[in-house]
Amino acid sequence: MPTFTFAALPRAARSAFQWRLLLLWVALMLIPTAILGYTVWSMLSANLDYSVRAAEVAQQIDLTVFADLMAAHGKSSAAFNNASVLALIATLLVSPLLSGMAATAARADGTPGFRELVAGGIREYPRMLRMLMWSVVPLGIAVALGGAAMDAAAEHGRTVIVEADADLAQWGAMALMLLLFALAHATLDAGRAALAIERRRTSAVKAWWSGCKMLLKRPLATLGVYLAISALGLAIAAALVVGRINVSGASIGGFIAAQLLVQLTVAVIGWMRSARLFAMVDLARSVRT
Repeated sequence: MPTFTFAALPRAARSAFQWRLLLLWVALMLIPTAILGYTVWSMLSANLDYSVRAAEVAQQIDLTVFADLMAAHGKSSAAFNNASVLALIATLLVSPLLSGMAATAARADGTPGFRELVAGGIREYPRMLRMLMWSVVPLGIAVALGGAAMDAAAEHGRTVIVEADADLAQWGAMALMLLLFALAHATLDAGRAALAIERRRTSAVKAWWSGCKMLLKRPLATLGVYLAISALGLAIAAALVVGRINVSGASIGGFIAAQLLVQLTVAVIGWMRSARLFAMVDLARSVRT
């Protein structure tokens, strides 16, 4: 296999743009969305269904209505907390299946169909679940070190005279935290790539360690792949979110457009994660040759 270069990024981005994979991603992410959305829908229904200002509120929420809805949210905080926990659990349970389907697509010679993707996701589920569980360790270390840097910056800010010096320390600590998080997350993506390549490997820790060694051997390529694809995906997702905010759901057409924008945002996040894995698989193969 030829040596990996950043010219391979567009190929990974195109390869991850598989409509079956993205459709399955959107469909499965509807599960946690429905759990949390039903609670929100019930709260809004109880407070707005019989309001004489329902049509007006659907167009634009003023501060008075917003305050009333926040008060209603406070009264239903237990229901929202329970729904949030259930939605989080559902997301965590679905995530290994999505990663498994992306790994199946990444190592396939062609474009797999629905049956191959689902079967591959189920087959990869145990290994990807172990990787998800192990991710608590590197991400936790990154957050702990970043938090320590933020605390040190805050302590430094109390001793300096010029406010700009304190702000500089805070921004530096925040940048360090983001860098540590990106490094930890990149090693996890590289570990998933190792699992995708080596089907017989069962240890998530050893796969993650392979990802760490790949980062040490090719630091610019590994971190560059992660940052480039993440930046592009998050930028597109942010643009879609802004579009959704500016679309009124009062009419049927507006409601449909709003829902499409939401699902497109989910699909873009799925594409971003899949494209990162595709690129990491290519990079891992080039490192091994």
